[in-house]
Amino acid sequence: MAAICGLQPWIGIHRNDQAAYLNDMLLVAVNGLFAIFSFLSNLAIIFTIIKNPSLQKPCNIVLCNLALADCLTGVIAQPMFVVWRLFLQRAQKSCLHQVMVFDVYYTLQVLTVGLSFVSVLVISFDRHYALARPLEYITRTTKTGAVKVTIFANIIWLLLTIVLQFTLPPLPGFIFATSFGVLFLIVPPVNYVRALLAIRHHNVQLGDEVTLQMSIILQREKRVALDMCIVAGLLFASLSPALSMATVQKRYARLHSILLPWSLIMSFIPSAANPLIYFVRNKKMRNAFKSIINM
Repeated sequence: MAAICGLQPWIGIHRNDQAAYLNDMLLVAVNGLFAIFSFLSNLAIIFTIIKNPSLQKPCNIVLCNLALADCLTGVIAQPMFVVWRLFLQRAQKSCLHQVMVFDVYYTLQVLTVGLSFVSVLVISFDRHYALARPLEYITRTTKTGAVKVTIFANIIWLLLTIVLQFTLPPLPGFIFATSFGVLFLIVPPVNYVRALLAIRHHNVQLGDEVTLQMSIILQREKRVALDMCIVAGLLFASLSPALSMATVQKRYARLHSILLPWSLIMSFIPSAANPLIYFVRNKKMRNAFKSIINM
């Protein structure tokens, strides 16, 4: 099914009737609330880590980078999604700027989702290293090193986004993007499985001889790893509704036009949910934030 105004076929045909209008108005309201909460809550995470030196550990530096990606989602990608949906209301009457507005929204979506995946990828390597070699991790990893790694990873993804969106033809671009998608989907789970095997190895090797220091270190790193597993799992799950829309479009075109934007909004949920996970599961961060707002 070809979409109107030269838009991507997977968008389907947007009907300018009352049901479509009400659906988009509800989308705008829900997405607006999520965007505001995502921006403010992730800004609170970043501010809390910056203001509290005891939280400025390598794992929290990478987490701060993920909060930055979520913050950008709330301030650029989600508002642009609203602009695109409002422009689409005019698609049956005018094709003016339809492709341009969609391209801007889609580029920002790719950029912010990609930055989140980059952070999850870096976090998975960090957690594997922390659990496979806990004492070495403590002595060798530094805050400066974590900052350099995250900045380098962000720059690489920014350049790749430019290449994917503006320089490669559609087919090579699709193959390139799919390759990186597979990389992001496979590497983090593999790293977390390796981390679990490392924990099992430590338990078998040390047995009752595990020192109190090692026990405390492993417990702390395992707790952080579990939190990051939840965050990574939520990110992967949030993208599945949008990926399944192709099946719906083939059979139920009208239902697809209503559900598609909601499935796209689902990809924004981690940006709002992640700060809640951090505050609920990290008592130290929660207390640090309370001390800041009580100053």
